[in-house]
Amino acid sequence: MPETGAGRVSIPFPRLRRDHRLRVLLALLLVLCPPFLPQAYVVQATDTLLFVLLAVSVNILIGYGGMISLGHAAYFAIGGYTAALLVTQAGAPMLLGLLAGPAAAALAAAFVGLFCIRVANAYFIMLTLAFGQLVYTVIWKWHALTGGDDGLVGIAPPGPLLSAVNYYYFTLVVVVASLLVIHRICESPFGAALKAIRDTPNRARSIGIDVRRFQLVAFTAAGLFAGIAGSLYVFHNRAIFPQSAVWVTSTEIMLMAVLGGADHFIGPVVGAVFVKTLNFLIPRVTEYWLLFLGLIVLLIAFVSPRGLMGAYDRLRARRGEGPAPDG
Repeated sequence: MPETGAGRVSIPFPRLRRDHRLRVLLALLLVLCPPFLPQAYVVQATDTLLFVLLAVSVNILIGYGGMISLGHAAYFAIGGYTAALLVTQAGAPMLLGLLAGPAAAALAAAFVGLFCIRVANAYFIMLTLAFGQLVYTVIWKWHALTGGDDGLVGIAPPGPLLSAVNYYYFTLVVVVASLLVIHRICESPFGAALKAIRDTPNRARSIGIDVRRFQLVAFTAAGLFAGIAGSLYVFHNRAIFPQSAVWVTSTEIMLMAVLGGADHFIGPVVGAVFVKTLNFLIPRVTEYWLLFLGLIVLLIAFVSPRGLMGAYDRLRARRGEGPAPDG
């Protein structure tokens, strides 16, 4: 044990790296700040958390599996409508809705995946888009069950969760737990096999990887976590509408993942926070917020094709804090 002058003993404490300090600071902000914020900001923070989970779930397909899906919002909507119908039509408790919604979304994703994994590239994208639009059309036209354009409204959570702050904390716990599970999946041998399929599918087959089976499991897992986000969204928004399943929502989710950096686990989190923050702040200044978003996307595409996290990697490499990024 090192000594200092006058016989005093100095106990060395481990120093946190800069990125670790940032994570600790972010965790403290997420936990401590909501009770002191206006309700509008708490509601926006809850909405952002749900889209963080959506963006990370679609990145199982895009970033790890190399499968671009334009129908991911369908599983978000299936999860939400299942939970909503159970509560409004069957009088089921919220917990049952939160369990049944993701299960229904996972089953739907497994069914759709059986068809989509048989094709690749543009045909895969077209099939995901077609199935997504099919779900949207069913929700929109089946007025007797789904309410059609009117949607399903009046879906309130139990008493303790009626508070915006309480529901925020509930959502935070579920989303963080889901992200930890997704991270464990993506960093497991299963995730490594998905990356191998993404990079060189023929080589993956040659070493004994069942490509279609792994893709189907990834498709189902992505649908499951999208269903969790949809089920939470219903009780957060107190309603759900057909627009939750439209292809524009799928495109927005995919944009979040790609903009943040699809080859980073944390990239979709950054992308979702970035897009939702712009969506919240810029319309207060101008109605042309989509123009600003488009310009930002173009700028990032030219300056940092690997997204915001790619730019962060390059900055760290220049400072000597990390390895130089590929590409």
